[in-house]
Amino acid sequence: LPEPPPCGRRLPAFATVACAALLALAVRTLLRVRVWESADALFIHDGHTQPTSTKTQFNLGITYMQRQEWEEAIAALVRCAWADPLSSLPFYRIGQIEILRGRYQSAESWLSAAIDKFGASLMVRDEEVFHDLAVAMFQNGKIDAAERRLQIALQLNPDFAKGWNNLACCLAARNIYDAARASEKAVSLAPENPQYWANLAVLARHVGDRNTATEAWQQAAHLWPGMPEPRDCTWEFAPAG
Repeated sequence: LPEPPPCGRRLPAFATVACAALLALAVRTLLRVRVWESADALFIHDGHTQPTSTKTQFNLGITYMQRQEWEEAIAALVRCAWADPLSSLPFYRIGQIEILRGRYQSAESWLSAAIDKFGASLMVRDEEVFHDLAVAMFQNGKIDAAERRLQIALQLNPDFAKGWNNLACCLAARNIYDAARASEKAVSLAPENPQYWANLAVLARHVGDRNTATEAWQQAAHLWPGMPEPRDCTWEFAPAG
């Protein structure tokens, strides 16, 4: 009879290699599954592994922007700009971040640079860039320049409700009647927005149109119960997607 195999005999070399390969594959699969658990996790993983890719750095920057991790977002978007110097989009997004942080001088610089780069490989709707630049300029005390940028935005897109609302606020201190007309245009384009109605109520009251002021405020309160009654015209800044 053949002798029984000795206890503790080692596995053949090919079996050991196969087991190691399967283990490595399992670990790699597990790690990849964790990466794919959410879009944020995927964008962060790819952004850190591909620092010179325009697309991955832009996605990383937007991910951090949505999480309000401003410094990390700007760092990623700067890398995106270095990877594609002709693109306007990272400059635009950094400008938006600076507005959200209340750093309007920096925002104006970044947004002005974005306008200089139109026709690039990553594009954004032109009216949004001019609008956001106007927001920064108004906060920097450049009222005339802000008005001009808003007028350009509205020439590019006459149905730009946010632009009409903010033009009304920009004009309020200098031409209250033009401001009221711009506000009426905003509510006609976006009647679901309570802030636009509240602004119209304020401006109509200042021009002596009590009926419009009352109706506009009632509509604002209907859309937003408990909304505090406004004392002045309120700008809207909502970063475009």
